[in-house]
Amino acid sequence: MFFLLGCFLFFSSSLFGLDLSATTSNTKNLERKLINSSTSLVTPKKKFLKEKGENQGGFSLLLSGKASFAMTLGRNKTDYTVLFTPPGGGSVFNLSGLFGNGEKIYSHVARSQLNVNNSQFMVRAEQPFFSKEGTFAVFIAFTGDPDNKQSVREIAAEIDTFYGTFVFGNTKGIENRAVAGPSSFLKGTGGTDGAISRFLNPTTGVFMFPSMKGDTGVATKLVFFSPNFGDIKTFGSVQFGLSYTPNTSMMGEAKMNTAFNSKDPLKASFDLNSFAQSIRYSLERESFGIALSFVRIHGKTRPAIPQQPLLAVYSNNSWDVAMNANYGPWCLGVEYIYNGRSGFLKNHLPSLTPSLGTNLGIKEKLPTMMYSPHDCGKSYTLNTGIGYIVKNQWGVSLGYLRTGSHTGFISTDQEANLIKAKGSAWVLSGDRSLVDGVDYFIEVAISYKMSNPAWPYMGTAGAALTKLPFPTTPSNSATAVLSGLKVKF
Repeated sequence: MFFLLGCFLFFSSSLFGLDLSATTSNTKNLERKLINSSTSLVTPKKKFLKEKGENQGGFSLLLSGKASFAMTLGRNKTDYTVLFTPPGGGSVFNLSGLFGNGEKIYSHVARSQLNVNNSQFMVRAEQPFFSKEGTFAVFIAFTGDPDNKQSVREIAAEIDTFYGTFVFGNTKGIENRAVAGPSSFLKGTGGTDGAISRFLNPTTGVFMFPSMKGDTGVATKLVFFSPNFGDIKTFGSVQFGLSYTPNTSMMGEAKMNTAFNSKDPLKASFDLNSFAQSIRYSLERESFGIALSFVRIHGKTRPAIPQQPLLAVYSNNSWDVAMNANYGPWCLGVEYIYNGRSGFLKNHLPSLTPSLGTNLGIKEKLPTMMYSPHDCGKSYTLNTGIGYIVKNQWGVSLGYLRTGSHTGFISTDQEANLIKAKGSAWVLSGDRSLVDGVDYFIEVAISYKMSNPAWPYMGTAGAALTKLPFPTTPSNSATAVLSGLKVKF
């Protein structure tokens, strides 16, 4: 198979007029966002770089890392939360009654908070081969983030040649490496894709992240990037990518968790045989640059409780189209994600009439709704941003995020309205370089708003199908300021 692949790539290089020396240079410039930070070469010492000999390697070590230290000030408002109980498991009770009807419940994280997050340290060992035309590397990335259950975040092997780059191990896929868009230049902790998500209480059914459903994250996978076809500084270059993940719950030697996926706890599921494909075009001139990308993920989704047929969900089939451009210090980016019906229930549900408890112990019945799998889905995310960045000095950016999806619930009145879950956010971010590798940042979540009119129906269905208590939240809003230091080396 490798012989056939080599023949194909050889003839492809002839067909496209591929210059192997130029391609090798471009391959070396492949964006290795292994920990989303720059890599600096450590001066080789005898204990790091050995002379080649019998039973000795010629590996050189590269060390890199990053960390952020942030103070969060803000307010996160939740109208109330309702916990639905399974049928026959007792009456449904409303937690808002504990606080008084309509009183806001403020999250404990709304008060000042000092934390260290998004910290990673990577060790990378490299050795050239093929007369230094190729590189074999092994890398391991550690994390000090308490949110991560594993201290070793990534560990993989990489083979980089003029035929392309192969990566195998517990690592990120092309959906995290090849996508263009505003996230490539948003300052602070990442704007709409940054640390604000740690501060938010999610609204039921609202997906407030600029990422694709089915994102494999850090899992055991095989990744391939083609060489860059073309000259990136003349007419631009094109690069293709492909990754395969057998099971999104498989993470190195850790125990496989096939019942839950922490990324989406309300729709716990996992994917089998997940494939991702990408194509990216890049052009870099003296004062102008542009990147265009298209990424698709599709995988066979499995429900959290396989013994419950009503929990069957549509498999993931997500698309991402993105662009970012810069002219001098000005930057502009747009990303559109269409998730289709990924993760939505496949089955028709009977008409649902939820009951909510009041402070007086009276049950209030809501209007009846039905769920139709034919009307669910059409889930989308729009992520945009603009920035003004003076390299190695300072920068400011403004990001806007908008999400929406048809929940699948339909009112049974004459209008038969389709119920949508929506969210929007504005985030202003700024950086100022203090010394090389140390930046001061401030990030302002001007507005975060989420709402889902179908929240009680999702709660009723969730409790009935899973036979477990199901908490639901109708809406959330938040404003916050993050300020701190970012360190990279």
